[in-house]
Amino acid sequence: MRYFIRLCFGLAFALLYLGSGTKEIKLTEGIQPGNLAPEIHLQGVEMRENAYVLVQFWGAYNPQSRVLNTQMHNAISQSKAENLQLVSISLDENPAVFKGVIKADHLDESTQWNETEGKHSEVFKKYRLKSGCSNWLIDSKGMIVARNLRPSEVLATIHASILN
Repeated sequence: MRYFIRLCFGLAFALLYLGSGTKEIKLTEGIQPGNLAPEIHLQGVEMRENAYVLVQFWGAYNPQSRVLNTQMHNAISQSKAENLQLVSISLDENPAVFKGVIKADHLDESTQWNETEGKHSEVFKKYRLKSGCSNWLIDSKGMIVARNLRPSEVLATIHASILN
């Protein structure tokens, strides 16, 4: 029995050793943690280097999404985390509605963008969005760390990601 266990252990070690060659693991684009995040092409959206980016999608037409967007904006602003950037994208097709909500909710315009093509936009399709509010935490290499975080979870998730 001990011989069999040693043989199994030896085979497992050999497979790990042989499989750990110089091949790099290529990440694939997707919307789940561990995937490369789909690129976002909106005028004025620039992701900061060496920072985590919380990409959040919302719409003024959805009251719950609007509240979460405001809470997330306030939580990130109050945290003063230098390694975290908020990119909040409204899917409102009417720019006047978007601008009115930004003003009414006292949001920093430098963190808010409007995708006027809404459900017909490329970003809507790439992120497989539905109605409501969704978010993705993306690390500085473009990998998705987590999704659909609450404001209270963002900083803890970043710290846990850094420790791993």
